[in-house]
Amino acid sequence: MQEQNLNEIWQVDVNGTVYEAPFVELGDWIDGGSLLPEDKVRKGNLRWIEARKVPSLVPFFNAKSSGQPMPMFVNTTVAEPPTINSEPSIGFEPHIESSPFSNKSEVQAADSGQMPGPEICALHTDLESFYLCDGCGSGLCKACPKSFGGTVKICPLCGAMCRPKLEVAAARSRTDQKHAAFADGFGIADFFCALGHPFKFKVSLFFGALMFAAFSLGQSASALGGIFMMVSAIFCMMLANMLTFGVLSHTVDNFVQGDLEENFMPSFEEFSIWDDVVHPFFLSIGAYLSSFGPFIVVALIGFYLVTRAISSQAEIVKAELEKIPGTQVYAGRKLTEQTGDVKDVLNGIKQREQERIAAITESADTANSDALLDDTDQPVIDRESKEQEELWAMAQESRKVQLESALGKSPETATREQAEFFKGFLRLAAPLVVVGFLTFIWGLVMFPASCAVAGYTRSFIATINPLVALDTMRRLGLTYVKILVMCVALLFLSILVSGILSMIFAPFALPGMGNLPAKGLGSMFGFYLTVVFSCILGYALFKSQDKLQLRT
Repeated sequence: MQEQNLNEIWQVDVNGTVYEAPFVELGDWIDGGSLLPEDKVRKGNLRWIEARKVPSLVPFFNAKSSGQPMPMFVNTTVAEPPTINSEPSIGFEPHIESSPFSNKSEVQAADSGQMPGPEICALHTDLESFYLCDGCGSGLCKACPKSFGGTVKICPLCGAMCRPKLEVAAARSRTDQKHAAFADGFGIADFFCALGHPFKFKVSLFFGALMFAAFSLGQSASALGGIFMMVSAIFCMMLANMLTFGVLSHTVDNFVQGDLEENFMPSFEEFSIWDDVVHPFFLSIGAYLSSFGPFIVVALIGFYLVTRAISSQAEIVKAELEKIPGTQVYAGRKLTEQTGDVKDVLNGIKQREQERIAAITESADTANSDALLDDTDQPVIDRESKEQEELWAMAQESRKVQLESALGKSPETATREQAEFFKGFLRLAAPLVVVGFLTFIWGLVMFPASCAVAGYTRSFIATINPLVALDTMRRLGLTYVKILVMCVALLFLSILVSGILSMIFAPFALPGMGNLPAKGLGSMFGFYLTVVFSCILGYALFKSQDKLQLRT
């Protein structure tokens, strides 16, 4: 069976004049006698051939010569053509001298009008066809096509390209899958297909997750300090972006082309620093700036205002405390100048308390020893106990500061400082807080569109341009709403898994470094979600090619 586009424009050479008409109208030309079997026709820029050698037109010439009604095109698939009557019609004179065939039997097979179906070789009717012609649809055995190089096969009948039947069948199967997918539309079935797609390539998923986890853990090296650790952390961040956006662009490109069963991991056989590291990194930067650019601007303004307010307050407190002799200011708190002074005060309080207890015990001669206590001593004891608690708290704080200066901030300190920063940010002017919240939500809405643009264009200029992402959102319409719903589901799933891992591995949290086991396993799961996200975008773009006018 050979597909034939009935609306495709064909050219007809009649008495030296070339006409153009859709293929479906050529039957009417034959019925009216305007197109004769020996007239030349061609499709597109292919070679001119006689109309009687086009299998799709054979039934019309048979009906015309026998006086029967003209057949009709039922569908876009041309069935095996019937045999032309052995008795040629008027003007049906074969020109043997111009025949492209190599021997007399082949000439007789073609000029007798006995054109077999595509399953049989058009020139050797006793052999099964191996190739199918893209032009006339004839079947040809392995020996018939003219070879140019190792893969180019040319039909000897019309000069068009020939392809193996298996390749044609595979292409037709992919076409049928595309049509079925387009008919179904983008929906929940694609979400579940995206969840399962990474597991079709388990080796790639495992090693890709390990690589991403290693790059993510490498970004924690900046906590160790030093210029080399900072450079290593930046390089690991670039590699992580290279991997995720490499997977994204590769997957989206495959899906847009209709290759829904291809591996999501890009091929690194021809590794290039620019194509495989720098370019994906810039694509990621473009996607983040295109979607979260307004939020970043608002956040920087808020950060500046908060830090300026905190520094001003700290300067005021420091100036007040420096007026007190024998004290110094550290992080806005009053501490004794020497930790030895704190120790001496604590020892003195402890010694006086022990002496008082011993005196009370020696004078307890009766059963009601509590009556011997002078009520006037109780306020003194309470005051000294309060001073002892304050000095002990100050000593503990001093020790904590010394440890954090050497080992890094503890999780409690980091959490408290972050809480204080956000409280300070929320105390800013209400318009700035509201604008920051709205721009953050807008960034979340824009991010899938920016990633889609990065995937199907692979252009930094197009990715960083928010107008391209907005146009993509407009064209997708309801499909983009479905993408956002699926992305929200992935986000909640990521938060849930991260929270569970943080609770399980909480004892392994390190100051400055964080919870490395939870971070490593969470990164592996995050890589899986990245692949799922890429597949969601791929399915959506694949089924919206007509809306986006993507190349296929």
